Amino acid sequence: MCSPNSFIEQQASEMSEKIRKDSLYKFIRVEYSESEAGYITKVVLEDKDGTVYSIEPNPFGVKFARGEITFKEYKKLQKQDTLNVMAIFSGIIVLFGGFMFGLMKYFV
Repeated sequence: MCSPNSFIEQQASEMSEKIRKDSLYKFIRVEYSESEAGYITKVVLEDKDGTVYSIEPNPFGVKFARGEITFKEYKKLQKQDTLNVMAIFSGIIVLFGGFMFGLMKYFV
């Protein structure tokens, strides 16, 4: 049976390979996490002017590497995605808390 960590590692590996193959930029290296598992956390690319870009191996990173979006748009999408995840998580916590409060009022 696959563990969630194995799935995440596989996704990061597949995305970094897509970035390497489809990139308009020069592929420099991949950076790994410092944990024992050694997951791919960043892909480092360089443009013709020598500017180095460190991107995450995700769909936004693939779009940037293909030249579909600028680095500024990439950063904006990353930030927006992070805020969306935090909002969803907060919403789930609030709903769970409300549900627990309702159960407490109903049974007590």
